Amino acid sequence: MNTILADENIPLVQDAFSNFGKVRTISGRKLTSADLDDTKILLVRSVTQVDAKLLADSSVSFVGTATIGFDHVDLDYLQQQKIGFANAPGSNATAASEYVISTLLVLAEQKNFKLRDKTVGIIGCGNVGSRVLEKLTTLDIQCIVHDPLIQNPNYVDLNTVLTADIITLHVPLIQNGNYPTYHLVNSNFLANLKDNAILINTSRGKVVDEVALLKTSMTHPDITIVLDVWKNEPKINKLLLQQVFLATPHIAGYSLDGKIRGTEMLYSKICEYFQYEPIWRPNILPAPITKLEFSSTIDDDVAIHTAVMACYDIRRDDATLRQINANFDSLRKNYPLRREFNQLTIQLPSSKTILANRLKGLGFNIA
Repeated sequence: MNTILADENIPLVQDAFSNFGKVRTISGRKLTSADLDDTKILLVRSVTQVDAKLLADSSVSFVGTATIGFDHVDLDYLQQQKIGFANAPGSNATAASEYVISTLLVLAEQKNFKLRDKTVGIIGCGNVGSRVLEKLTTLDIQCIVHDPLIQNPNYVDLNTVLTADIITLHVPLIQNGNYPTYHLVNSNFLANLKDNAILINTSRGKVVDEVALLKTSMTHPDITIVLDVWKNEPKINKLLLQQVFLATPHIAGYSLDGKIRGTEMLYSKICEYFQYEPIWRPNILPAPITKLEFSSTIDDDVAIHTAVMACYDIRRDDATLRQINANFDSLRKNYPLRREFNQLTIQLPSSKTILANRLKGLGFNIA
């Protein structure tokens, strides 16, 4: 019988893979080579480093990561050992983009500015960045994009994107090559930001030089920092946490929909790899809030803010991370139910066509 070892934070993993064999779950952060006894299929998330140290002399023939990124997996080693591999590109991209929208609306409210008066610089326009761009464009917010890996005549260079009022990072972690992103945010990067700039990182913690960021935050308190990812997770820099305006425990993409989408993608790819007939379909309960109704007198910006916060308010996650005894991994493991915007249907009068188009562009259903 096949044995599947899976990160305990992958949802519905027992339900999805029980037909393949015996499914065991484990803390992905604590997983070691000693846990791989008789394991044929290994399913992880980003907290597990998958390399020769972990897999040498094991029986693993397939590795799947229920994440967009795969910088935690040594693909060269897997290829050398003829070990199959799959990730889940785009699975949590919608959730991560919704996190950015919630963040920007909260910042606009708390710092008393209008988003339409700001320019947003998007660094990295792949699965997540492209969705952020679409949503912000829907809201008539001016955006400029930098992504040297994508050929687009409308994209700008790094120095130009840093002229934006708000910078949001959506890059993979790349250590070497022509366009490395390790410590992309360094002292030089930070020195080129505008006064009163806002910096948001939901990509990878090591994209930011936290020493440089901490120094900048102390010498330039006018810069607003939002961090979802941290360099030394789960042991995050507590001094930096105090300087960050909004802080969360690497949960930007943690919608239930996104996580289950990741499970579905791995299931499909493993069925294909091992030539199994796919039979599993996830059974998900309805969202806690499924309908909102606005009258013709509602202000459009108020309606958008209300709808977004009904689905996801970043301030709740910020508050839990700042609790005295907050445990980074425990907050991730016990993350509360969060559904994506498309689980909410909004009833609007026919006269609210502009609002309807904006809400639809954000991902909501309109009735």
